[in-house]
Amino acid sequence: MSTLHTVSKAPSFRLLETCLSIIQAGDAVLFIEDGVYHCQQSTELLRNSEVKFYCLREDLIARGLIDRKLDTIETVNTQGFVDLCVQHDGIVNWF
Repeated sequence: MSTLHTVSKAPSFRLLETCLSIIQAGDAVLFIEDGVYHCQQSTELLRNSEVKFYCLREDLIARGLIDRKLDTIETVNTQGFVDLCVQHDGIVNWF
């Protein structure tokens, strides 16, 4: 079973650290809303090769970050968000 974890708060809330402490191989993390600020920080937390990281394109654009995100994080649009929800067995929202 795999889980999609959505992170909707900025790095100052430290939700990503908590999320990654329980995440399992095959899970994915999708940064949405203010969570997309994680996409411009190159940290060891984002280098877990057993977990895929995504960010929502519309939220990057809304915050002026579309050209400042890390290349290692895949950008998805709203349809891609829906596809990720369907691909995973469960969804955990971190907010």
